Amino acid sequence: MAGIAVMFVMVSPPWADPGAAKPFSKVDNREIFMRTIELYANRNRIQQRLLCVLPDDLTRIQQKYAAHLGFQGVYLATGGPDWFGAVARGLEKLKPEIDLVIIHDACCPAVPYGVLDALEQTAVKSGAAVPITPTGMALVKLNDQQQINEWVDSTCVRVIQSPQAFQKDVLLAAYARRSNMGDGLADDAALVRACGGKIAVVPGWRLNLRVDGEEMVRMAGDLLRHLPKPRSKAPLSPFEEAQW
Repeated sequence: MAGIAVMFVMVSPPWADPGAAKPFSKVDNREIFMRTIELYANRNRIQQRLLCVLPDDLTRIQQKYAAHLGFQGVYLATGGPDWFGAVARGLEKLKPEIDLVIIHDACCPAVPYGVLDALEQTAVKSGAAVPITPTGMALVKLNDQQQINEWVDSTCVRVIQSPQAFQKDVLLAAYARRSNMGDGLADDAALVRACGGKIAVVPGWRLNLRVDGEEMVRMAGDLLRHLPKPRSKAPLSPFEEAQW
């Protein structure tokens, strides 16, 4: 059985607006990043939980959230100055027995248990896995004058979501070559792919959205309330079993 670590990254990914992230905003009196961490509370196969933060956020998190993080078994990894630097610091803190690493954007709290299950299973077999969904809309490219230049065939395009899962050796090998990859990488899957790795896909969930603006903070509660409930492994009664 693979030893699994999950890394919650409180740094905006390269494609996102750093100023729009809302990890400390609250949904029903609970911070977005804590809601994300709680997704893994009952996943017994998780052997290590790391919160990857920038140095500027370290004091705030230690002073205000240390008790809550300790209760969840979450340890801090401080690095930067960007997403890849924060993840790299987390990788340095992985336990030797870890075989699989899940990298989860801390601003993505609405991920169904079924997606997490599929990611783990697929990454164990394939080396790396990401959830994807159809775009559900028309896409265009703009020219230098910010006018429509051409339409993109959206049937060939998918949205990659967080979290992403990797065999530890695959991820470590990619990060060892990161300095040679240059700029322009969108996420960890792009880094692994640039280093010659293959990325498997699993069906994502359309409501797994990044909370990166005030309007998304207002919607986050509804997203979480619509999360599919995990299937009970041991129903307490025939009535409860029938509800599934």
